[in-house]
Order: sequence, then C-alpha cells, then structure tokens
Amino acid sequence: MIRNLLTCTIALLVLFSCKRKEDTRWDVELLTPVVKTRLTIDDLVGDSILSINPDNSVTLDYTFGLSPIDEEFFFEIPDTTITASYGFPFLTPVTLAPGFQFISDPSENEFNLNDAKIDYMEIQSGEIAYKITSEIPERTFYTYTIFKTKDKRGNVFTKTISVPAGTRSNPTTAIGSFKLDGVSFDLTGNSGTKFNTFESEVLVNVDPAGSSVTVSNLDSVYIENKLISIKPKYVRGYIGKSSFLDGPTRNNFTIFDQIKSGTVDIDSLEIFTEVRNFVGAEAQLKLNQLLSVNTQTGNSVALSHSSIGNWVNLNRGIDVGTSIFPGKTRIDYTTRNSNIDLVIENLSDEMVTQVETRLNPLGNISSGNDFLYFDQVVEADFHIKLPLRLVANNLKFQQKIDLQINEESNPVHDALVSIYAENGFPFDAEVQLYLLDEWGGFYDSLVVTGRIQSANTDAQNKVTSPVNSVVKIAIPENKMEFLNTKNSEVMLQIIFNTNSLPHTTIYRDYYMDLKLVTDMNAEINYR
Repeated sequence: MIRNLLTCTIALLVLFSCKRKEDTRWDVELLTPVVKTRLTIDDLVGDSILSINPDNSVTLDYTFGLSPIDEEFFFEIPDTTITASYGFPFLTPVTLAPGFQFISDPSENEFNLNDAKIDYMEIQSGEIAYKITSEIPERTFYTYTIFKTKDKRGNVFTKTISVPAGTRSNPTTAIGSFKLDGVSFDLTGNSGTKFNTFESEVLVNVDPAGSSVTVSNLDSVYIENKLISIKPKYVRGYIGKSSFLDGPTRNNFTIFDQIKSGTVDIDSLEIFTEVRNFVGAEAQLKLNQLLSVNTQTGNSVALSHSSIGNWVNLNRGIDVGTSIFPGKTRIDYTTRNSNIDLVIENLSDEMVTQVETRLNPLGNISSGNDFLYFDQVVEADFHIKLPLRLVANNLKFQQKIDLQINEESNPVHDALVSIYAENGFPFDAEVQLYLLDEWGGFYDSLVVTGRIQSANTDAQNKVTSPVNSVVKIAIPENKMEFLNTKNSEVMLQIIFNTNSLPHTTIYRDYYMDLKLVTDMNAEINYR
C-alpha cells in the first residue's frame, strides 16, 4: 500500500505530452487532486502470519522449518556387482540343438548394508545394468530372474536379452539396463530366514529358431550384473545405527523482512521447537547451533538454552497401515530458561542452524521391527507466537520506487508534496525520501518537515482517538533535474516509534489515513 501511495504521488509530478501543429512551451503552477490511502497492520507485517485474538489484539504466528533430515544418511544401498563366467566341461566338441538350455544357475546375492538387517524393501528408483559377452557361434537368449519380487503388476521380476552370435577371436557383447522402479524385494533369501539377501537365476538358451551349434571347453559366456543407484521407497527390518550432521546452514527468516533497522523490546512470547520422528526406530537429535543473524546491522545472537549441544531423545513413529503417527518431542523456550527474547529482538533475516541426528543409538532393541518411509523421515519446526505488545525504537521500513521519469516526460521544475495524516496508531512516524544514483546507492535526501504524531491513548496506552498531522516534502529544482535526467528511483523510509509508555499493544482496527496533495511548477511542451 505504501508503494502504491508513493507511485501515485510522484506519478502526478510527471505530465504527459500532447501533439500540436506548432511547438509550444508553457511553465505552469499545478495543484494536483487529493490522493488517499489507508495503512493498516497488514501493510507493516505480512497478513499471512497474523492471527487475531478475542480482544482484537494481534499476534504474529510464524513457523520456521529447519532443514529436513536427508534419508540417505539414515539408510543407503551401495551399488552391488554380480559377475559370473560360464564355460563348457566338454573335452571334445559337442553339438547343441536349437533351444538347448546350457546354463541354469540359481544363486543368492547379498546387499552390503553394514549392520542393517533388512527383510523387505520397496524400490523407488534404480536399475540393473548388464554386460554379456558371448563366444557361442549362434544367437543365445539370456534370462535373468529375481525370485520373491513383485513389479508394479504383481509379477516376479524377469527379463530376457538376445545376444548375437560370437567367436573366441571375435566375441559379441550386449550392454544395457533394466529399470527397477516400483519393484519390491523379499530379502530373506531362499530359506526365508536371512537378511539383505535376494535369490536370482540365470538361464541361457540357444536360439530355438536358429541352427545347431558346436561348442567345446574353450567357449565361454561372461555375465556381469550391477545394481546401481538403488533408492528405496520403504524398508523393513533392523535399519541399523547411523548418524547425520547438517550445517551450519543459512536459512531465510522472513518474519521481519520489511524492517531495515531499529530495535524492539518484547513483552511476552511463546516459542518452541517441535520435532517429529516418522521413522520406526528410536532416534536422538542435537541442535548444535541456532544463530539469529541480522544482515542489515551485522549483529548476531546465538540461542542459549539447555537443549543446545545436548542430545534429545525422539520416540519412534508408529505405522498403522494407512498413515504414520510420528513420535513427537517439544522443546520450549522462555525468557526464564533462555535468551530467546534477545534472539527475536535482533530482528534477524537469517537463522543459521546446525543439527545432528543419531538413529538406533541403543542398537536393535526392536528385534528387527524397524521401518523407514523415505518420503518422511525427521522434521523439525521452530514455532513463534509473538503478541504485538512491544516497545519500538526507530523501526525503519524501506521501499524502493521507480518513478519512471524519462527524456520524453514533461520536466517538473520543483514541487512541494503535502501529506495529511490521520493517525490511529499509538506511535509516531517519520517520513524520509532519498534520491538514488545509477547503482542504487543513496545520492541525496529530500527535505522533510513535520512528523506524524501518535494517536491519543488512555491509561492502558490504547488508542482513544486519532490525531491529525501534516508532513511536507520539498523537491527543489536542482534535485528535480536529477530525477528528470539521471535516475528516477527514490527510496522511501518510514520510521516508527511507540510513545513513552511501555509495551504498546497493537489492535486489528488501528489505521493511518494518508491524503496527499502536490503543488508543482512544471514545463509542458506541445509539439
């Protein structure tokens, strides 16, 4: 709303040109019509984080999400390579009929999962990369099956590859991959009592539609399978011990993003961290650092609290089949147990965090009944409920505005802007306006006389009636020339101060009405 006001205001200083048959130049004194606008608490603080209390007072309600825990640090499946070489045991050449199956090789293969013992896994994404080298002088068919699996259609995973004929001196090679997306694995092996183990089978046949082929013990088939980039969707079993360290991470903190400088003193606040553990395993979390950083002032305030640097236990999540109920842990910060008021009063625009997490710190206490859904692991939020009851000292709000003055505009020689304010807020306000150079830096200031006076208040510092004030901004000819020719951007600053009484409460119906009139000397050219 402030931006709209200033844009309308200065736009009245820039007159448009008209067309005539002959050139004409006039210098005129112009008094613009009145421009009106209303400023409310929504314009000072984002309305999306405001909540209204039963007495119509206002509370900031803000949630700041800490960096989510990456599931890869809880559980990761390394690439697994399976190689095999097959030869013929015949000392003399043997003829194989079309369709003859000369390799049938079931085997068990194990994922290297450190101390984890997984009996079931659903795969989000991944693939089997294969490389088959054949010295058989006829086309062969290679069939690879993984038992106790199900694809998206409920079928056992099996794939067949055609490999062209080759020779010992010139073998052929088939290279490719199969997607494993959506495939589930029973990892209990052939016996059903193992962990991390899957059973597979390789079958190789001579082409049924081909010719008979003669082979000897000098002919071979080489097979290499590699499970790569396996990203699970879900695992069940004992998911092992692991640890995770994130940070320091700089996180945007937008609750005070419209305030450029100044100080506040907060009367009361409710702040807590909520940690939600969606993993079906015990965990611990340690917040090593939470640093409030104001990049405008360069000031930083580190949170001091008993939880900083100490492990907090997180109960395991509970899977009921249709949803997960996370184990929740809440950490409260008050002015009695921390310096949280100083952290918030720093008016930071960044929060620097470092978080450390441990999974199953006591080992396999669930007897292999852990679970992990990879789309929900551990989440942590920083909740702030801040009643707008405060002392404000030189709180500065800033807005850059482009007046869009160019060489085709009718130049304005000088102007006097009058702002008539009806203030229903219990604080004073100063208005400042600055010219900016081509690089966006402060070039010069404009003379502002007067200030917006605080509304009248009662003994509880609640507004009883608004107060009228007038603020005047002089734009002399030399500074107007800079706007006309150099840079039409200006910086508007409004500075607020509560009155002398402590901790002013802000109510939803507080307002400031502004009426603006511009008296200008302009040059109008007709061509």
